[in-house]
Amino acid sequence: MAKKNPCKHKGKKVLLVEGKSDCHVILALCEYHHISETFGIYECENDEALLKRLNALIIQPLPPETIGVVMDTDDSGASSRWQQIQQKIKDHGYLFPEMPNEKGSILPDNSGKPLIGIWLMPNNQDPGMLEDFLMEMAEESAMNAASQCVETAKQGGFTHFKQPHYSKAIIHTYLAWQDEPGKPLGQSVTAHALRPDTEIALIFVEWLSNLFKE
Repeated sequence: MAKKNPCKHKGKKVLLVEGKSDCHVILALCEYHHISETFGIYECENDEALLKRLNALIIQPLPPETIGVVMDTDDSGASSRWQQIQQKIKDHGYLFPEMPNEKGSILPDNSGKPLIGIWLMPNNQDPGMLEDFLMEMAEESAMNAASQCVETAKQGGFTHFKQPHYSKAIIHTYLAWQDEPGKPLGQSVTAHALRPDTEIALIFVEWLSNLFKE
């Protein structure tokens, strides 16, 4: 019998994420903090596919009870991403505050429609992505050292990554120094190379718990 994919959940309570790394990091955080398994995660592969799935779930005959959304803000910033999500589901009656809550948003109840929560990586305010969130889960001095390494390599003409992926280069440089270099991001949380009890992780887990509480 094929093993169930933990990142392709279809049920009454679902968290939509962009990629597999998001899924496995969140699974690791939930395991560490003993979050009740009241929901599952669905990896959509990219931001456009996530928004399409969000809309499709809302309009299907038997929609989920609760839908969580975790998206990178990328270079556009939280305000732009917030407006993009609002535009996508504007016809379904959801009321959006002017700006996202810095501790994660849960939209007001929309009678007959799924409850929706939104977390914009990294912290609901700044531009960035999952890797910027994870940088807050490492020792600041170690992150500074990794950043200096990347900058030195860049100035030497040894780097080929695009500027939006700068934080990815830094986090993976840092992880190359850990026991068993090159561990995937989720396993790095489990191994505490990325600490699951930092402030940003606790805020994220509290948002998850509030959104998917029984």
